Amino acid sequence: MKKIEVIIEKQDGYFFARVEGKGNYMPNGYGPTPKDAINNLKEIILDYQVNEGKEDKFWKKIDIKAIEFELHYDMQAFFEEHDFLNITAIAKRSGINPALVRQYASGVKHPSAEQSRKLLGTIHQLGEQLQTISLYA
Repeated sequence: MKKIEVIIEKQDGYFFARVEGKGNYMPNGYGPTPKDAINNLKEIILDYQVNEGKEDKFWKKIDIKAIEFELHYDMQAFFEEHDFLNITAIAKRSGINPALVRQYASGVKHPSAEQSRKLLGTIHQLGEQLQTISLYA
């Protein structure tokens, strides 16, 4: 199964799913949810394969039914999709000003690569901690 990186972004109330640097085409899907954007991306890729992309060396080899996407979120899309996470708590654990992270989450500002790494590291630590929890019933 071919794995392709997809960038998920949020802008103007829509999610966008795009693929960069593959073949002669940069497909970009959109929709009201990330899932809708991914489905639209698949439709766009299939349309390209059937029509003008028949000779594209990269895209003609892709089986759209067997494709696996590796998702990479921008901050706004991440916090919108995972709205159950507490932005202030994640910011504090990351050592970043919570007001600044809220600006990242709303799309007012965009984080540097270093800020993104800090936030991602904290999110991954939370995931690891959650996996060790046991609930008593």
